[in-house]
This record gives sequence, C-alpha cells and structure tokens, in this order.
Amino acid sequence: MGIVTINLFLDKRTSKEGEGIVKWLVSYDGKQRLFTTGIKVQEEDWAFLKKHKAGIPGQVKNDSRRKLWNMLYGSFYEEDYTGKEVEGFLARAKSIVNLLGDDFSFELFAYEVSMFGQETKPVADHKDKNNVIAALKLKAEQMTGQGRIGNATSYLSAAASLLRFLESFTSKQRHEYLNFIAPKGSSVAAENLVVKFEHLTSELLTMYEKWMLKNGKAPKGKKGKSSPASLTTVGIYGRHIRSVYNDAIENGIVKRDLYPFTKNRYTIPAGTNTKKALSKDEVLKIMAYQCMPGMEQRSRDLWVFSYLCNGMNINDICRLKWQDIESDKLTFVRQKTARSRKSNQIRIKVTLFPETVAIIERWAGDDRNAGSYVFPFLKDEITPLRERIIIAQVIKMTNQYMNGIAKKVEIEGNVNTYSARHSFATILLQSEAPLAFISQSLGHTSIATTENYLGSFDDEKTKKYLSALF
Repeated sequence: MGIVTINLFLDKRTSKEGEGIVKWLVSYDGKQRLFTTGIKVQEEDWAFLKKHKAGIPGQVKNDSRRKLWNMLYGSFYEEDYTGKEVEGFLARAKSIVNLLGDDFSFELFAYEVSMFGQETKPVADHKDKNNVIAALKLKAEQMTGQGRIGNATSYLSAAASLLRFLESFTSKQRHEYLNFIAPKGSSVAAENLVVKFEHLTSELLTMYEKWMLKNGKAPKGKKGKSSPASLTTVGIYGRHIRSVYNDAIENGIVKRDLYPFTKNRYTIPAGTNTKKALSKDEVLKIMAYQCMPGMEQRSRDLWVFSYLCNGMNINDICRLKWQDIESDKLTFVRQKTARSRKSNQIRIKVTLFPETVAIIERWAGDDRNAGSYVFPFLKDEITPLRERIIIAQVIKMTNQYMNGIAKKVEIEGNVNTYSARHSFATILLQSEAPLAFISQSLGHTSIATTENYLGSFDDEKTKKYLSALF
C-alpha cells in the first residue's frame, strides 16, 4: 500500500464568515480528498487548536476549547452512540487507515467513517417474539452470523423503514391499527410501539406500501425531506416481512388463518426491474476496444470475463479459486444460492476461451495453490463484512470505467456488470440456443427465472420471425 497521510483541515467555503467545518484531509497515491467530521469551529478557535495540537497548556481554562481539542486530537465521550470514551477524530481516521491496510481506498475510508458507531445492536434477549421489527432485526443478526451481510443489511433497512412508518401514525391510527392507547399527557416514541404479527392486516400492509411510495426513502440529514421509494424496494421489504411472518407461523407465534399475504388479501408488488442486454455488435465493440493500461483495462477484462463465463457475476469472480479450474474448464457454485440451499447445489460448468485464459493470466495473483483465489481481491483471513466492502468496490469501479468505455464506443444507456450477465443470456437466446441450455448455463433451477433475464429481440430478428406468418 502507498503511504496515506491524514490531517485536519478547516473548510470555510460553505460556512458563514468567521466559521468553518473541520474535515479530514486524506492524501494517498498523489491525490487528496476531503471528508467532513461535521464539526463547526470558529476561525479563532481553530487557530488556537492548530497552535496547540500537541497538547493544551494547563493554564488554559477555556472549557469549550478543551472539549474541541479532545474531540479532534484526543479522546472524548460519545453520547450520541456508545456513551463510552472514543478516539478523537484524527486518531479515529488513522485507526481506520491501519485497519484497511493494503485494501485502502478513498471509498473504503468513507465507508468506515460512515459506519462509526453504527454497529448492529442485538435485539434485547429476543424475549418478545411477537414483534415484527424485533423479528426483522433477529433475522439480520442470524444472517450476519452466516456471512450474508448484504441480506442482513436489507432486513435491517426493512426494520428501520417500518419504524419510520410508525412514526407517521396519529394517536388515532396507533389505537386503530396497533391497539395502543397512550397515557394522557404523555408522548410515546415510535420505537416503544410494538407491531405484532396479528396487526399485519391487508389494510395496514396496503397503507405501508402507499407510505413507502411517498416517503419510503429516508432523508439524508436532519433537515432533509423523505422521498419516494421504488416499487422494487417496496417488494423487497414486503418479502422480508413475509419471511419473518412465515417463521412466526412455524414457531406458533401467530395463527396461520391470519396470514395476510394471499391474492385475496395483500399481494406484494413486483418491481419493474428493467435489465439492459447489449446486442452482439455492442459486445464486440467492447471486446475490440483498445484500453488504457490499469483500471480501464481491468474493468473491461472483468466485464468480458463475466460475459464469456456464463454471465458469472463479480461476487463469484472474486471468489474463484485455482481448484475450480481444470484445463479449459472451470466450475463454480453461485454464492447467491450456496448459502440459501443446503442441498441441490448446482455446479456451473464454464468453457474457457483464449480470451478468458488471457484475462486470468493478466490479472491472477502470484499464489497459485489450489485453495488460493485466482484474482487477488480477497484474502482468507478477512471478515465477511470486509469481503462485501471489497467486492462492492470492485463492482463500483468496474461500472464506472465500463460506462466510460460505452460512451467512447458509442453505446447508449448504462453498461454495468449486470448487463454482462443479461447480454450473455439474451444473445444466446437470439442465436436460437434452447432455453433449457441457457437456464443451465446461468445456474437457474427454474426456466421462469431465466426468462426474467432475457431482453427483447432486436428489430431484424423480430421481422425474421414475423415473416413466417405470410
């Protein structure tokens, strides 16, 4: 890893005169980035702190300046989060840099900063099992323990969303839908309300859906405004709530005849997740493009590798090991299904072309032991959370450079890692490959799932098929 330096900087550009916002100035690989601490400081106080950053003289009695110094250069008690003594902002940033080590990037640094104090708190002993929000959090904890960080985060988001929904209730609605009556003259915080499983009627779920489509996306700041969530998000959260409801029925917490997720009661909406499949000509333009060495080359290579390897997603590419490769073949189990089914694991077989072999040789790590990763993104000793962060960063950078390449070769629309998989499936279909073959190549257990990946036929192919009518 290159040398990373951290300093504190007073940014006065967006503040009123005589005041500024303290930010981390991070220098790495010849570049500098600013990250806000959110702390506002008067210029005269900042000048004093900078002069005495090694330590405040004992004779200084200004408590406000001492508190600021502790927050920035020493340690302090963080009342908003842990209630315990924590590192000051400069020391905190340096600890994050040490934690990231060779994986350091500006994006990962920003993520770690944003996660400070936001660790998932365990649901208190899980004593109240008839509590939908508690059940969602418990499910998230279980998934975190299984290394399913993405799903865990999604369940926590669903719980937070449902809590925000409760905050919008009037006293009358709390009584009508939750059977809750607040004592006279007192106010009750939303987190003290309990949504029991029997409260989840079709009427309440419909209300929640409408609220989500208007206010489902939380405001970014205290003064910000909520905005509509997508129908896809509503569907995801709805399926999470249905999942814990099914668990509650199985555990005898709620009666089966109250189940609200039926056609005659409440139907979870299906999002309009339009997928972008490139034409064969567009894919060939990408493959023929002369890349700049470095990140552009790596991003294009990962995209092409995904396309030629049965639409393998980046998560699976990052986890590919040398033991999965034999001669001109590789086999793998999709991570998406590996953790969701204990049996019936499908090993997808991929034929390696000269192009994919060349990509492996170009980017493979030096360690070629059977159990080592082919591409040196991950390490065995890192945590599931760290794995998720690294893979997310690889996807982000690949998408960024692929969109740049798409513009250069005059391909319209968003070209990302998902489009490689969808293009693989759609181009095979348009070449009249059997749907069963495409489904098997993608690792699907249902042809209906495969159909969701397939794009529409182009105009020429449509004309060819319709010509059979005459």
